[in-house]
Amino acid sequence: MDEIRDQRVFISGGCGDIGRAVATRFLAEGASVVLGDVIDAEAGRKAARALHAERAFFVACDVSSGPSVNAAVDFARGTLGGIDTAICCAGTVANESILNITPAHWQRTLSVNLTGSLLVAQAAARLLLKNKPTGKNHRGTIILTGSWVQNLPWPEGGSYCVSKAGQEMLMKVIAQEFAAQGITCNLVSPGIVYAGLSKAIYDRDPVYRQRADATAPLGRLCAPDEVAGAFLYLAGADAHYITGASIVVDGGASLVRRDT
Repeated sequence: MDEIRDQRVFISGGCGDIGRAVATRFLAEGASVVLGDVIDAEAGRKAARALHAERAFFVACDVSSGPSVNAAVDFARGTLGGIDTAICCAGTVANESILNITPAHWQRTLSVNLTGSLLVAQAAARLLLKNKPTGKNHRGTIILTGSWVQNLPWPEGGSYCVSKAGQEMLMKVIAQEFAAQGITCNLVSPGIVYAGLSKAIYDRDPVYRQRADATAPLGRLCAPDEVAGAFLYLAGADAHYITGASIVVDGGASLVRRDT
């Protein structure tokens, strides 16, 4: 994909399983990538070097903090000379029934998943507006990471489902407000990915594992690299006329599985 070559990409949550899979795809196409994450700085730099010695960089980024996000995006600007695509992969989950959701877990989930998406989008949009528009008036792309449960409830997933539903509406508002300025905003909504927090819960909780195994009509969980291609597509020229959309990569889970 020649349109990805030389792109400057910022990824929050970039050191997580999905973030690294997305970064790998962009790097393979010739992009340069800044990974923003809350992990130890040396571990982050090591993760970036493992992806690419010359075109992958790490910066500390707590998406729940406006100053941290602004500093991370400013680092991307200084390191890459600007950005063309901003991707928000940072996320958290606390599986609890409605009666057991604690205010702290509720607030943390919304702060990372929803407020974090807003803060990354704000900082990215300010920078993207400085880009010279292409002949088709395209300045850049913002992509949020949603979930198939943004439209369907999941047991013990109240705070997570609400945060993801909010993300979908946030994406649409961003897309509407910035369309005239040539900035597109879309959502990639994975199903249950065998990665990160979902992998940890799947491996330790037999009830969750049984439920997850029965969810997708395709009969298996999603791999991180299977999600990454949707981000790559939305950042490419073929998607410059797509904004305000959600690409669901869930193995048919949102169809509701019915075995006969």
